[in-house]
Amino acid sequence: MDKKNTEKIELIKKSFQFKNLKQYKEAIEMLYKALEYDEVPEDNVELLSQIGDLHILLNNRERALDEFQKALSINKDHRYSLQRCYDIYISENNYAKALKLAQKMYNSNPDATNCKNYLSALIKTERYQEVLEIFNNLDESLKLNPDILYLISLISPEKKKLILERVLDLDNLHKDANLDLAEIEIENANYQKAIQCCINVGDDDARALYYLGLVEAKKHNYNSAVKLFSDAIKLDNDKHDIYYDLARAYMEMSWYKEALEALKKSINYSLLRNDSAGLNEKYFVSGWILIRQNEYSKALLNLNLIDKTSDVYSSAQILIQTINLMKLNIVKAKSELEKYYNQEKDNPLLLDALAYIYKELKLYSRAIQVLKRSLKLYPDSISNMLELIDLLIDDKRYEEAIEYIERVKVKNEKCVSIYNSLARIYYRLKDLPEALASIEKYIELDSNKAESHYFRGLILNDLQNYEEAKSSVYTAIRLNPSVAKYYSQMARSYKELGEYENAFLYAKEAIELDKTNIKYKKQAYEITLLGGNKEKIKAYENILKQSERIARLRK
Repeated sequence: MDKKNTEKIELIKKSFQFKNLKQYKEAIEMLYKALEYDEVPEDNVELLSQIGDLHILLNNRERALDEFQKALSINKDHRYSLQRCYDIYISENNYAKALKLAQKMYNSNPDATNCKNYLSALIKTERYQEVLEIFNNLDESLKLNPDILYLISLISPEKKKLILERVLDLDNLHKDANLDLAEIEIENANYQKAIQCCINVGDDDARALYYLGLVEAKKHNYNSAVKLFSDAIKLDNDKHDIYYDLARAYMEMSWYKEALEALKKSINYSLLRNDSAGLNEKYFVSGWILIRQNEYSKALLNLNLIDKTSDVYSSAQILIQTINLMKLNIVKAKSELEKYYNQEKDNPLLLDALAYIYKELKLYSRAIQVLKRSLKLYPDSISNMLELIDLLIDDKRYEEAIEYIERVKVKNEKCVSIYNSLARIYYRLKDLPEALASIEKYIELDSNKAESHYFRGLILNDLQNYEEAKSSVYTAIRLNPSVAKYYSQMARSYKELGEYENAFLYAKEAIELDKTNIKYKKQAYEITLLGGNKEKIKAYENILKQSERIARLRK
């Protein structure tokens, strides 16, 4: 081998090394140097196509196209360069050029790959009749090609399911056919078939994970749905709006903070794609959640963004009026909402808003009546059922609340909220062991909520298990260090253990976080009495007396 060939081979080797290291610019530089060694133009074709591929990796399709066309100017039938030019035209939505090139490739060599390219380009340009004419004239081997048969499913809505099943008979691992069939089976509530299609694709495909998430959501397994949607998002690279379905799953779990975060990302997705219809619905749902969180100003910002031509515009105006009234006069808001309720009894968001206002007014029986009406119309709404359970507990209708908890269990045994509700019921009934078992089941399913750890600590303090209570409340403080009652509960544990200095420090912190609550000042005073520090006793006696005087004046 002469010196020139040796140097050229070394440059090509270096190019591959740079490519493996993802140093694409350096790899291109090596190949350009290698080109200088070729005196015969035909020898440059492969190098030019490799340079084109590297430009694609740099997301520079225009330069890549130049390199492939240079290769084709030397060898007009270079199959790889023709295919890559076609792929670039398709990726840039230049379907006219893609079609022209595909037709040329097919006429030159009507094999399966070129036929697939040609039919795909015709479909992209909506020339469906031509697709069918070409398909009908193909020989039997091409008609039974899974990729070609799949393309026919795209333009045959009435026969789509049948054709997809035929594709899978020929190739049960055909990715696109499995995914399309999964979507159809989900719409038809054939969940087991949909799951099998997704399993055929594998757990490294975003769309398959997304569809599995949809199935779990349909089956009310929202924790599983959230996990699958989140995994799909990691693989998706913003190809699909998975965030909206993630938000809906969070809403069903009453995780409104998480739902809002997902909605924000979903709104950004719609903005990037100029999807106004999707945007309006997302603004509306965001407003609805924010109302439930008493974030009225933020709710108004979202609702006022809804376009007048949207299907949800009139409902948004009702919610806007409700918010404006609630900010001024909640009783008048109730009166106005009842008018709407009489006009539109089947509007779930109005029913929910009315129930919410009744709850704010502590008219629990009325709120329960409205939510029961909503559940008759939409019996699959777990979020409404959970809201109803909370209202029944507030109204001290514990047996009825337990009946609805059992109904939720049938739909979703792993719904965390029901175990919190059970803990509340048993705690009110003074059945502390059952209350503890229920809140521990909640924590087993979701250990990230500070309030559940606090509640467990409260129950353990009541059971005089102060050391374990202290550990549980400490977890609550670590998860959310800004809640005064957590520090007060920790002070209680230390006080009962006789560790008055630590108890005083936590009681003092509770006061710092909520200076208006007399209960925390009273607790601190009682702890100082036990500690015996006369200076502290006098100081907190004065603080407590001053707060009590202010409270009497306010009355």
